[in-house]
Amino acid sequence: MSLIGPIAIFPKTVLSWCVTNSHDINEDSLSLFYLLEPKIDILVIGIGDKGSHVDTRIIRFMRNKGINIELLPTESACTTFNFLNQEGRYVAGAFIPPALLAVNEDDRVQTERKRKELYITEENWL
Repeated sequence: MSLIGPIAIFPKTVLSWCVTNSHDINEDSLSLFYLLEPKIDILVIGIGDKGSHVDTRIIRFMRNKGINIELLPTESACTTFNFLNQEGRYVAGAFIPPALLAVNEDDRVQTERKRKELYITEENWL
């Protein structure tokens, strides 16, 4: 599965999330997470790149709704979401894609494997 753009993710569901950057995160954009029943234990928000900020009033607002919140750069937030989900916690994630991604050799190999481009054969190799 490939997704493009900001997403809201639950253990078995992925939705498009209508924000463009961390400044768009507010009570309205988070309403999905506090209106759902049963309540989630924790919301992990991936705010994009390191250095992105969210209004701290959002943290208080969500805690008043009974939801713990974790704000992290998106790459770290994905790892945290997966860990909490694996523990069986009722967790949700709200992720804004980072502008820059660090790509390593393993990422390149996995992409080439998916595209079946790990090796190139030449017609006249004999």
